[in-house]
Amino acid sequence: MRVAQSLICTFIFYGHGLGLFMQVDRPGQILVVLSIWIAMPLWSRAWLARVRFGPAEWLWRSQSYHRRQPMFRRA
Repeated sequence: MRVAQSLICTFIFYGHGLGLFMQVDRPGQILVVLSIWIAMPLWSRAWLARVRFGPAEWLWRSQSYHRRQPMFRRA
């Protein structure tokens, strides 16, 4: 979850995304952080209901075992 939070905040605040660094005041920053904190567990629950791992964990396991790991859960 921390990787996803970092990617989201990087997209929001840095120039390769929305470029809002130094343009969002403190209450706006708190709102962004709270929104991400609320959204991430909900997104994670929906994601893990369909797949076995998060994307970074899947990549790590596939490289560790030298073969592609099954991503999706069986029905």
